[in-house]
Amino acid sequence: MEEYYLMWLSRMEGIGIKRIHLLLEYFQSAEAVWNAHRMQLINVKGIPEKTIDAILFGRDEDKLNSWIEELEKKEIQFYSFLHPLYPSLLKEIYNPPIGIYVKGTLPDDAIDKVSLVGARRCSRYGASVTYQIAKDLGKANITVVSGMAKGIDAMAHKGVLDGGGQTIAVLGCGVDICYPAENRELMESIAKNGCLISEYPPGTEPAPHHFPNRNRIISGLSKIVVVVEAGKKSGTLITADIALESGREVFVVPGNITSALSEGTNNLIKQGCPVVTESNDILFELGITYKEYEKQAFSKQMAVKLSEEEKEIYEQILDKEPVLAETICRKLHKNIQEVQYILSLLEISGYVRKIPQAGYIREG
Repeated sequence: MEEYYLMWLSRMEGIGIKRIHLLLEYFQSAEAVWNAHRMQLINVKGIPEKTIDAILFGRDEDKLNSWIEELEKKEIQFYSFLHPLYPSLLKEIYNPPIGIYVKGTLPDDAIDKVSLVGARRCSRYGASVTYQIAKDLGKANITVVSGMAKGIDAMAHKGVLDGGGQTIAVLGCGVDICYPAENRELMESIAKNGCLISEYPPGTEPAPHHFPNRNRIISGLSKIVVVVEAGKKSGTLITADIALESGREVFVVPGNITSALSEGTNNLIKQGCPVVTESNDILFELGITYKEYEKQAFSKQMAVKLSEEEKEIYEQILDKEPVLAETICRKLHKNIQEVQYILSLLEISGYVRKIPQAGYIREG
């Protein structure tokens, strides 16, 4: 029940994560906060009377039970910032959400995540580039994060799914609400091959002020943020700014210098953000791919024999039944980056093949 008491605290207006930390430090649990008397709450330094009143008058067991029943009925999970499945990178940002609502399966925390963001009214060039980069990242078992909006966001999700990867859509509404409505089919695919995330409870309608809050989660979930197209005053630039402030890498796809859609992205390049012209630029930054000359050298080496480390991973791959990279990690007690690195090279050299949505099998 502790998670549900934390959910109760998170749904109270005016109680941010700092005050919740103060309460938990004093009472040791959210359940103890639920049961606390006024005098006990007054003793907590930094908690104003208005917040104390909100806690005392916000205790409604019937309402809490109805919230829990709603989550169960709609197959939605709530993970507080204290839950082991709460993304570790998200904890590092300024003002992380107290908790997140999740529809689907949250990808393993150890798998690298890249956020792809850009304009809703994107060009054909922007849509095409986004789709191809996301598809390549999916093939490399990289999770792509975006916001399920029209344009660049939608193409990012579609690309990674077509590449056999997982994706996370961060919403500015409840995870049970499809916004925009035209993305219903895409939303269902995301829930089956990744998840939908929101800090807003089920039933929350989209609102303009929700989206800047959503953007901090999009950037907070990933090591790298890639901006494809953004105008001079685009909301996408908020995501980029938040990412930079959080110490994340921001990569930029260069655009047409005469296009208004490229003003924001080209300005980011002027400020020193690295340029992306292919997916390998991102994979190399993540440390899971070789440069071209290294690939050729590796192919020659593989033609002779496999090293012990490569053989160890190759032996985990079966002829007919696909095996996930995560399964190999668990069996061999290796980190995901190391396994992905070798699997990509085995694939380059023709030893294994990736089956979308399934895993790896031996080639030939």
